[in-house]
Amino acid sequence: MFDEWLNKKESAQDIISENLVSKFIACLSIDSNSSNLLGLHWCLTQPAELNNNLDKDGHIKRGDFFPPIDLPQRMWASSSINFYNKLTINKSINRSSVIKKIERKISKKTGELFFLDIEHKYFQNDLLMISEVQTLVYKNPSIKKSNSRESSINLDQEKIRIIPNNIMLFRFSALSFNSHRIHYDKDYAINKENYKNLVVQGPLIASLVMNFIQSKNINKDLKKFEFKNTLPAYVNEGLNIYIGNNEVNVFNDQDKILMSGKYKI
Repeated sequence: MFDEWLNKKESAQDIISENLVSKFIACLSIDSNSSNLLGLHWCLTQPAELNNNLDKDGHIKRGDFFPPIDLPQRMWASSSINFYNKLTINKSINRSSVIKKIERKISKKTGELFFLDIEHKYFQNDLLMISEVQTLVYKNPSIKKSNSRESSINLDQEKIRIIPNNIMLFRFSALSFNSHRIHYDKDYAINKENYKNLVVQGPLIASLVMNFIQSKNINKDLKKFEFKNTLPAYVNEGLNIYIGNNEVNVFNDQDKILMSGKYKI
């Protein structure tokens, strides 16, 4: 199903301006070393679609690059990112993307699911800077109440606590040109997609985590980061980030895991 979308390609170009970099760092507003600009690539080369080509959820309408999967909810499930070289400010950057995999599954909770793997590569002067395999999931909305159990926390790991507010979510959506309404339209998030509040962007959490990891390893560069989003994180609720040796876990205030990841320095 949707085999004609396999190996479909897209490309885009952008410039890494000092203005964008300063706004990205200001959005994160964390006490960490952000000199490697980890996560900035999610704010680059975003398609500038006209409003009339957006669906009711705020995403680009499906059927062009993205397959026309007829399920109402789209979520960022996971990513595997490799960092090869540091981004250079005031230079252009090129992204090439290709759909590598489309997989249909069945869930007992939400029924039919489709997982979409997209490989993104970012180049500056033909030099590969970053590669990422991003997995999106298309599904029906889950019930509002989560039945997930509490997860064990390794108290030996360093804990960092962040509480994303509406302003941080708005700024990151603006920087990444992400018009998905679950991040700024509370009525839509609750009544249409069955969330209990505005949802914190997965790449925002990942950007915070990666820059904290880099700060703990100031003399080395982050080479690889893999993460999986397990549960939605909500605005004005705590993100409790636990960083250990080569692994990281993000919990909410109810000790339920929101994101798990592994990294390589």
